[in-house]
Amino acid sequence: MGDGGHAYHYNTETASSIYFKCVLYGQGCRGRAILRLGGNFRHTGEHNHPPDPDFVGERHFRENLLQRISTATLILRESWTTCAVIEGKYSRRVRARMNRRRLSAAMARVRGQRYPPIPGTLRDLTRVLLDNPRLSTTVDGTGNLYAGSVDASDGSHHVAFFSRRMLAFMANVKVLQGDGTFKARPALPFPCQVFVVVTTWRHKVVPLGWVLMERRTLSAYRTVLQLLKTICPQLNPREILSDWEYPQQRAWEEAFPNARIQGCLWHLCRAFLKKANTLRILRFKTVLPGLLGMLRKACAICLLPPPFHEDAITILRNEARGDDVLLAYLLIPFVEYLTTRWVHHPRRHDWMSMYNSMLRTNNACETHNKMLRREVGAYRPNIYAFIEGLSRLEHNANLDVYNYMIGGGNGRRWKSVFQDVHLKNLGQDLEMDIFHDPEEGIRSFLTQAADKVYGAFMGQLANVGNQDA
Repeated sequence: MGDGGHAYHYNTETASSIYFKCVLYGQGCRGRAILRLGGNFRHTGEHNHPPDPDFVGERHFRENLLQRISTATLILRESWTTCAVIEGKYSRRVRARMNRRRLSAAMARVRGQRYPPIPGTLRDLTRVLLDNPRLSTTVDGTGNLYAGSVDASDGSHHVAFFSRRMLAFMANVKVLQGDGTFKARPALPFPCQVFVVVTTWRHKVVPLGWVLMERRTLSAYRTVLQLLKTICPQLNPREILSDWEYPQQRAWEEAFPNARIQGCLWHLCRAFLKKANTLRILRFKTVLPGLLGMLRKACAICLLPPPFHEDAITILRNEARGDDVLLAYLLIPFVEYLTTRWVHHPRRHDWMSMYNSMLRTNNACETHNKMLRREVGAYRPNIYAFIEGLSRLEHNANLDVYNYMIGGGNGRRWKSVFQDVHLKNLGQDLEMDIFHDPEEGIRSFLTQAADKVYGAFMGQLANVGNQDA
């Protein structure tokens, strides 16, 4: 109860009167008031704080918001805005003061009361999700994110989140991209990683699903991808992109033998530069101006047709000898690494080929990982906040798909289109042997293609330099 200045709580009553005490009596305020039945309302004690005409409105706003949260199926960030704007019965001062920062602790307490105790393991999480389907419902309440759990032969347990509508969309997808992220995984139960499956559709990143994985072994990936094939039997991708995690790429290859498995140019540059840094080659980059150019050309080998990869290594080796004897000597262990670990590797040689590929990086997964961290709102989120974040991502992805189906969406950047055309023309020139000299054709291709990897190369060079420092 309030009188427009100070607010009071009920204290006691008699046959003729009701007695009140200040809401801040716990802080030592001696303010009191009395209401005579059939009479007037008057103060009977002095307050030790100034009046606050917005106190009652703020308390009402808070209780209204917490009541909404306690009964909501899914908590949206706009809940407090709904209280303030749609109902329109709070003053501007109340709406300004009752912001998310002030209410977040109370909201977290109320939300925590809605959920079961946090499970300690992924197996416990599976039992919780089976017993409480509401925890993983979609934002609009028409579906459920939880798609199943599996045990791998190595004893690891994995929990998958794919909605039915995104599975239906994924059945027609021809390009899949997979990646594991560590920065947004739940604090408890603590998975090894969050394995994400996305696609780039009409030049927009569309998350398809997520898997909480206990391990990153070949057995674990095999089991997860088998589950994916079970829940989406029509899935038949033409191309699959990932980083250079061998167990993941091997599992993709076994699960979809007709698909083209391709690595990521960005991660390839990182692997090459890390190796060069380990071999202590990069410390000579200032005294040997041609060093970085040679390493960039090595990164550009993946853009050549696969039959030319080995010839390209020979050309780089000869070019280094003609440029500087010291440069050629320093590059010997790096060229050996490039030959044995990549070009002569029975599987990586095919995986590293990006010839005529429009998607040369796994940046869509990196973009999604940033979206995931933003939605869950923490580096190590609560498991239930994590699932809510997945629900929002799934909801937005479904809206994006619908928008594009009715004609929305953006085209590719002209720079990307021009780069694809340029690389395609370089490849055609090489295959047509316009120089009438295969060695000269490969050398020309590497020189021009090295400029196309400049951004990824220099970005990774800066990262390697910072780590080395």
